[in-house]
Amino acid sequence: MSTPQSIENLREEAIRRVPKMGEDLVIKGLDGPIKIIRDSHGVPHAKVTTTHDAWFAQGFIHAQERLWGMERTRRFFHGTLSEIVGDGGLEPDKLYRRVGLMRSAHREWPLIEKEGKEVILAYVEGVNSYLDLGFPLPIEFEILGYNPTKWEPTDVTGRWKLIAYSQSMSGQIKLGRWQTLNALGPRLFSRLFPFYPEDAPTMVPSGQPAGQRDLNPIIKMYEDAHSRSGLLEQNGSNSWVVDGTLTESGRPLLAGDPHLAITVPSFWHVQHIEGPDFAFAGASMPGVPGVTYYGHNHQVAWGMTTSGADAQDLFFEQIRDGSPPQYLFEDRWLNTTINTEIINIKGRKEPVIEKVLETHHGPIISGGPGKDGPAVALQWVGSGLQQTFSSFVAMHSATNIHEFIDSHKKWTSHTNKLMADTQGNIAYMLTGQLPIRRGGPAHVPVPGWTGEHEWDGEVPFEEMPRTINPSTHFSNSSNNLIVSYDFPHYIAPAGNPYRAQRVVQMLNQLQPLNSEKFGQMQSDRFNIPGYRMAQRVKSLKPTTENGTKAHKILSEWDGEHSSESIAGAIYEVLKWKLYDYTLGKLREDMPDPKPTVATLRTFTLAIQDMAERDDKGILKEGYFPFDDWDIPLLQSLEAAAEHLSNTFGEDTSGWSWGNLHTMHFRHGIGREDPAASLLNIQRFGSGGSGETVNAAGHPGGESFNTISLVTYRQILDVGNFDNSLFILPPGQSGHVGSPHYSDLLEDYKAVKYRPLLWNWERIEKEAESEQTLKP
Repeated sequence: MSTPQSIENLREEAIRRVPKMGEDLVIKGLDGPIKIIRDSHGVPHAKVTTTHDAWFAQGFIHAQERLWGMERTRRFFHGTLSEIVGDGGLEPDKLYRRVGLMRSAHREWPLIEKEGKEVILAYVEGVNSYLDLGFPLPIEFEILGYNPTKWEPTDVTGRWKLIAYSQSMSGQIKLGRWQTLNALGPRLFSRLFPFYPEDAPTMVPSGQPAGQRDLNPIIKMYEDAHSRSGLLEQNGSNSWVVDGTLTESGRPLLAGDPHLAITVPSFWHVQHIEGPDFAFAGASMPGVPGVTYYGHNHQVAWGMTTSGADAQDLFFEQIRDGSPPQYLFEDRWLNTTINTEIINIKGRKEPVIEKVLETHHGPIISGGPGKDGPAVALQWVGSGLQQTFSSFVAMHSATNIHEFIDSHKKWTSHTNKLMADTQGNIAYMLTGQLPIRRGGPAHVPVPGWTGEHEWDGEVPFEEMPRTINPSTHFSNSSNNLIVSYDFPHYIAPAGNPYRAQRVVQMLNQLQPLNSEKFGQMQSDRFNIPGYRMAQRVKSLKPTTENGTKAHKILSEWDGEHSSESIAGAIYEVLKWKLYDYTLGKLREDMPDPKPTVATLRTFTLAIQDMAERDDKGILKEGYFPFDDWDIPLLQSLEAAAEHLSNTFGEDTSGWSWGNLHTMHFRHGIGREDPAASLLNIQRFGSGGSGETVNAAGHPGGESFNTISLVTYRQILDVGNFDNSLFILPPGQSGHVGSPHYSDLLEDYKAVKYRPLLWNWERIEKEAESEQTLKP
């Protein structure tokens, strides 16, 4: 194919390639006709006659509207991104080939149960039926000059492997911890990790305080690969549910909003499918059947957050060269398995060949014979047999929370699931398999040759954290600590405390609750640690003019972290500078290999908390060159004022958070023209941060540009589902020539909503197009 050079010609071609949604089609493989109505918000509503056709319809619609996004994601978990983008895709390809997502998917497919295979096969039939029609492909394929291959069942299971991997990413974190522990020593490290305030809420028991609680190349590869594929440590979510005693209507309400990397098109695609045995509506993930994370059926509603559950371990292995190489385990030398991975790279004549060794712990992702550094093997629960898809029918057809919970016995991704049913029940549960570790929690990489850190089975389903109809009448999850520290099983070391604290505050303050108040909560940008810092700096006495101005503004801050907030900008830059004067200074004196800046910044909240509480214990132990927290705080405040003055001028009116904190919806291939001008969407100033409920995460300096954001919002009225609401940025369609490519962005920015229609009479009245797929 030839790539059009003119942006105007490219735009015209993109419009020509938008599927005609009002055109009836004859499709092979259907049991019966499928009626698809699309409403004015771009949401497809499909009626089918069999369960097979429900999954078929979803695959067809996904391919029709999101084929490019599906293809891009497929190349991540296959490790073939380099084939279409060149050297820029090599690091992600290396990581995912080493982890072996597709090796695992291929091993698994023959063993998947009949119920799961039926779901996957019907979905793949739907995807390929659209490809078989021979319609013009999305414009991205023209720009890159290639055609996609048909989908295979292992593309679906491989996609789920990526999802499960993304929700158990503790391997990267443990490498960083190991480096930090070695560099700082155990005494200082123990003051930084794990950090979780004693008064911050847990999920089990619901909303109760936590109580007291008794490791560069590989990291760079992890960080680069995870960033390009949208897997960020700042990813998270909020979800909460209340029962009818706290609502105006007397019915449960459930809200949810996942926080992920900025993607164009959106990560999610909202769909409604009605079949003879069950129906569902909500946020689907193109490439996967169902609305597994956010949605509802006739009787049950659900939402989720990423749990942060510890489901990965890294093992240092002793390996000796040979044919094959061998590794030491309990005084015996065992053969490794050798996997040859050939990575073809666009623009290169020769491929990169990776020989990936495997021990019984898992693949060697770093080091080994002939390579730098120790051999590190990755063990994670998703590399084994997963039967999640066998639960899809039961989950989507559940009639109450108890059936919904039971449907998750074979669920593999680690999520906090919140739910409610039309009978008035609410519940929370942790899903996924969690290992029972012989040596207890492995917060850092552990020796693999001793046998002391093996996995001895998994936590029984019945013993996973769970609450049903809690006495608080609500359950909330914002990636906070899952269980208190006296829970009998190890789940995770800590969590994000502040969004959960704010949600609990608002749930208690805004009763009786309704959808409007839930929207108010989802729009909330009150920054708890920011407000605490504003109170803490009041006693400081700056000596420079700009420092004095910054001090006055920050001291008077009410904690509202809006785009217009000057104090919010001062706080964020101060926090950056506080890292520079504390952990940053320590890093300068650390031996190589040093922990990365990104790794050390994960401990900033602990430093900030000590400074805010004026906890001088770590200062008295001599780790930092000052005796009082006022010293680094004043240095940080003055440095923040200087940075803002140098960047925006001395007039503080230009120091707004939105001037620093911009959000850019850049397409995956929109790095340069002509694709950039065609596919990218506006840049604008954004409020919030990773610490606010209305989340907008950023690197924390020198750049403060948004890298993660709320990617979908839902408010579900349980029992009157036609009153439910949603919004997602930038729009429903993956076709830039479609009016639904970015039509939801302005409402999203304003935290406004669109109806998530459920009643078919209303759907037909508000139809924008109608299409019938005929067998």
